[in-house]
Amino acid sequence: MPLTFHPVDPLDEAFRARWNARVAEKELSLDPDFLQLLADADPGVTYHFVQATDAAGQVRALACCSVAEMRVMRFVPLRVLVLGGTVAAGKAYWFDAEALDFAGFLAGFEAYVKTAIRCDILVLKEFSPDSDVEPMRSMSDAGFITHMCYDRSRLALPAGGNMQVFLDSLPSKKRRNLRQVMEHGDAAGLEFEVHRNFDHLVDTAYALYLAVNARATEARTPALPHRLFAALGRLDAARMLTISQGERTVGFGLLLHQRAKLKCLVIGMDYEVSRELQLWYQVVARSIEYAANSGCTCVDLGSTNHSMKRKFGAQHEDIWIAVRHRSRWLTRLLAPLIRHTLASTYRPAGKGVVATSDVR
Repeated sequence: MPLTFHPVDPLDEAFRARWNARVAEKELSLDPDFLQLLADADPGVTYHFVQATDAAGQVRALACCSVAEMRVMRFVPLRVLVLGGTVAAGKAYWFDAEALDFAGFLAGFEAYVKTAIRCDILVLKEFSPDSDVEPMRSMSDAGFITHMCYDRSRLALPAGGNMQVFLDSLPSKKRRNLRQVMEHGDAAGLEFEVHRNFDHLVDTAYALYLAVNARATEARTPALPHRLFAALGRLDAARMLTISQGERTVGFGLLLHQRAKLKCLVIGMDYEVSRELQLWYQVVARSIEYAANSGCTCVDLGSTNHSMKRKFGAQHEDIWIAVRHRSRWLTRLLAPLIRHTLASTYRPAGKGVVATSDVR
């Protein structure tokens, strides 16, 4: 079925309704208001929203991507297009499976990008080998290099329950792990609070976040800008969980809470006391507690440290991305550099050397 891809205003009500129903419903960070905050917070990044229609004018596909400049080897500038952008998670696209398959969507999207968006590198995300067999095969056939970037950890909570109901649903060992963490925090005199308005906390939280980002080993990504933290205070779904000891804020978690879902975006810790107070575990445990007591049925615990999160009952999913230069022959030429860059940026714990597909 021939489709026409064209840009669309993300403020258009009909588009927002489709996007929310088809895309954002599955991933909180793909909410159009959150994506708009991301666009406003970084002037160096442009966001593009696209939809495709058939000959009768029926909308058959949607997509969102970001474009920004990066430098390879510190001096070669490249414009990189990322499906969904570098911050948001999940699949930032939808297509009508009754009208076309992923290969058809990809071909149409690539053709549109070639004529309408100036870029050198295309990055497609996120995909799982378990549930995206056809898309991963189609991307390989289209010359993309695929690479595992991290684990995503999710936790299912009992519907209509609270923290005690969730604890009762866990196997004894996981229930004991979670209770021990919470008891340790109480014994240390830690105070926990979830804020809907947190403008006054941004500077302190951002310093703690930078400390964690600088020590990251599994995903070595650039730090989010300070202005994004400040802007998130205007988002209805945003929350900040703080951990304090006396007058001192020693940890926090930046959360998105909408419908019956909670997503942990980033955390920050004071490393002077993090080990003593088990701060990483405290942030995770208290985020789960907030979600359970708020009636959530799903918690997205993020994309690193799954070996620690599974102690609380989280299930994991391997997440892959696909990368290609707009020119296939240049992709073959640059393949070693692309693989090296991906391997140095993403180091999933316990995965060893991650295989990537051959470029065709």
